[in-house]
Amino acid sequence: MAETVNTYEEPKPESQEHVEAMLDKVEKSQAAGQERPDWLPEKFKSPEDMAKAYSQLESKMGSQEQETTEAEEYSGDETPNQVSDLLDDRGLDFDVFQQEYAELGGLSEEAYEALEQAGFPPEMVDSWIEGQNAVAEKMTTEIKSVVGGEQEYNTLMQWASQNLPEQDIDAYNATMESQNPDMIRLAVQGLHARYRSEGEPSLVQGGTGMASTGGRFDSTAELTAAMQDPRYDKDPAYRQQVADKLRRSSLF
Repeated sequence: MAETVNTYEEPKPESQEHVEAMLDKVEKSQAAGQERPDWLPEKFKSPEDMAKAYSQLESKMGSQEQETTEAEEYSGDETPNQVSDLLDDRGLDFDVFQQEYAELGGLSEEAYEALEQAGFPPEMVDSWIEGQNAVAEKMTTEIKSVVGGEQEYNTLMQWASQNLPEQDIDAYNATMESQNPDMIRLAVQGLHARYRSEGEPSLVQGGTGMASTGGRFDSTAELTAAMQDPRYDKDPAYRQQVADKLRRSSLF
C-alpha cells in the first residue's frame, strides 16, 4: 500500500520589503479613490483591511527584530573588563559587585535587583559568574602545573611571603590580578626560578651556585615589551631568553 504523501507547505513569512510595498499600494489606492483594486488579494475585503493586517505584521516583525537584537547583545563570554564597561554605561560600578562577591561569597538580593533593572537578569548573571569561576579554576590548575603541582606551588608561595621584599610581593600580586594568562604564567616561572636559585636547598656540591651574568628586566614595562615582541610567539629560543632574563631580575 502506498504511503500518503504530505504536499502541504508552510507559508513563507513575508519580508519587510514586501510588507512596505503592499502598504504603499494601499496608500496609492486610497488616494485614487478605487473601490477594489485588481491587485487586492481575495482574502481581503478592502484595501483598509489589508492595510490593517500588514500594519500588524510590520509591528510584529519589528518587535521580533528588537528581541533578537537584545538577545545577541550579550554572548556570555565577556571578559571582566568588558562587563565593567557594560555596567559603567548603565551607571553601575563593577568593582562594587566584585568586592561584595569576594567578601560574601556571592551577590546580595539588592545586587541582583540592581543588575536586573540594568538589563542583566539573575540567570545571565549566575551563568557568567559560573563561567568565570571555571576559567579561574582552569588557569589556577595550569599555573600550579608550571611549578610541579599544588604542593610545590604552596611551598613557593610560603617562601615568597617570608623572603621577598614588600615591593616585589606587590608587583607579583599586581601581575596575578592582571588577568593576563601569559604574564601570570611568566611571573610564576620567574618566581619559581628565583626560589630555586635563592631558597631551594642545592644538591650540587662545590662551585658558587651563582646564576650566570647577563641582562635583567628593571621594570614590568620592559618585561611587557619583551613579551610583545613578535619573536615571543614564534621563537622558542627567544622565549627562553626572556625567561632567563626574568630569572635574573627582581620584579617578582
